[in-house]
Amino acid sequence: MFKRKMSTLGLSLVVLLSSLFLSGCSEKPFLTQDGSYVILSVSPSGMTQSELIKLPWNTNIAIMQKLLTESSFVLSDLHTPSELESSNKDQLNSTSLQANFPEPKRMTFIVDRHNLTLDVQSLQIEVEGPNVGLVTVNQTIVLQGIKNPNLQPAFEALTNMLHDTKL
Repeated sequence: MFKRKMSTLGLSLVVLLSSLFLSGCSEKPFLTQDGSYVILSVSPSGMTQSELIKLPWNTNIAIMQKLLTESSFVLSDLHTPSELESSNKDQLNSTSLQANFPEPKRMTFIVDRHNLTLDVQSLQIEVEGPNVGLVTVNQTIVLQGIKNPNLQPAFEALTNMLHDTKL
């Protein structure tokens, strides 16, 4: 009798967690339909270099998923950047991860404790530089996301993997 209750409880818990996980994954705002992402590097002089992330067939997809998870965490609470955050942007090297959507993707963000719904064509998050977590939506709206300390190590793991596969 006890084993039956435990197995029923266990099965119910698995079904509940699976449904929560699957519903949460379907709305991840940083996932693109075709899985295309770009690394943008900007020098202090304003020179921009872009590199399309091409994952080889034998790639550890978990590394990319970790970066996307950390990026999604950055997006979970946005605020209008202060003048100091904005002015630091022009003085140092920065590297960002960008996702482009072929069709506008409707997303709801929490900005300054209010919901903001936008049709998003592109989304960019600074992963290295003076304002890690700086988010640019549609190349026009600049917001500061959570300064996630796990974002840069996840990005470095991806770039290390990409450079190792190019050798």
